[in-house]
Amino acid sequence: MADVYDHWHKTYPKKDDTECPEHKGKVPTSAHGKGKRWQVRYRDSSGEQRALNFDRKVDAEAAADSVGNDLRQGTYIDPGAGKITLQRYAQRWLAAATAGMGTVDAYEGVVRNHIEPHLGRYELRSLSQPSLIQGWVKKLQQAGLEASTIAWAASILTAVLDAAVDDGLIVKNPCKANSVKLPRKPRKKVVPWTIERVHAVIDQLPERFQAGGKLTFGCGLRQGEAFGMAVEDIDFARKLVRVNRQIKLVRSTMVFALPKGDRVREVPLPEELARVLEQHIKRFSPKRVALPWRTPDGEVRTFRLLFTTDEGKGYHRSVFNQYDWKAALAAAGVIPPREKGSPRYAAAPDDGMHALRHAYASVLLDAGESIKALSEYLGHSDPGFTLRTYTHLMPQSEARTRQAIDAAFAPPPGGGTAKQDHAHLCPQCALAA
Repeated sequence: MADVYDHWHKTYPKKDDTECPEHKGKVPTSAHGKGKRWQVRYRDSSGEQRALNFDRKVDAEAAADSVGNDLRQGTYIDPGAGKITLQRYAQRWLAAATAGMGTVDAYEGVVRNHIEPHLGRYELRSLSQPSLIQGWVKKLQQAGLEASTIAWAASILTAVLDAAVDDGLIVKNPCKANSVKLPRKPRKKVVPWTIERVHAVIDQLPERFQAGGKLTFGCGLRQGEAFGMAVEDIDFARKLVRVNRQIKLVRSTMVFALPKGDRVREVPLPEELARVLEQHIKRFSPKRVALPWRTPDGEVRTFRLLFTTDEGKGYHRSVFNQYDWKAALAAAGVIPPREKGSPRYAAAPDDGMHALRHAYASVLLDAGESIKALSEYLGHSDPGFTLRTYTHLMPQSEARTRQAIDAAFAPPPGGGTAKQDHAHLCPQCALAA
């Protein structure tokens, strides 16, 4: 499939051709003595004629064998294909991305801030060395970026270079080499709020949103899902809450969108929470709110939202968090009161509205709910993520462990050796064992 030719001499000389004065028995071509002597000729996977030139015959033969093998196995890469710079290819990748606008904006920020400044000038074909990627990781570390940020940037670079592999521009993705090591992310366990703190904070929320705080906690909703909850999403007859949408910010514009990961779901509606919502609807009638769908220029859709501002508008995440939510935290003693003259409250990175969702998970796990069910209620795509994140959120787990082991050590009534009663063994203890 790939043949080696002597570029300096004719393959099929004529009888009257003059013999080469330098190479006995050869007939020179017009290219004799010019450029590289040995040429590998082949047709690539698209049928186009290709040629590679070498000074030495042994190198040409090795190249011919390699190209022929790649063509047979379908792994051939055009030597000139990888000449495009990473910066240009990353922009092409961003333009073709099918994720939501907000997600693509996040991708673009990573490419612009963390990838292009360090690697953007390199041609794709020169990025084959994993050591270059490892050097990039070190530069990000030296710039003071956290391990989670570096992991996020590396995931974007990996996706870009995966696409380059699929496009046939490079043979393999250097980000996936075993020698490329990312800094370890410190595992920070979620510390759930006590039920007392949950109630204390919810009681300090604006009256129009107190039921929203209870719904967030009672059904494990994300903040945007609570903001986007419409009256038609509450099925009082079947005691279900349908999580059909959220309100999110895309380029600073409020839009309706599907829940995170497009995971529309149903969550059980407890009796007490149903009563709270019924009372809320009587006191604060749902308001029709119109917002674009998914993108700022998307189709405008209207829903009768359960929770709106005094002006009948949907809640803006940034405004709500800075004023309503933090005011409730301060009033409940979670964060210090706002300093006199200061327009803002203290930072509360671990006490955002997501804390209500964590508390929901904690209560359900403590009550013995399964990880699989909890994962579905929370809208996670992977129960394994739920397990890694929330399995420790069981306030009484230590006490139950002590009681279970104490019972195992306790002598059986009447002495002797007791038979093990597996029927009374805690399923979670059994799985852990």
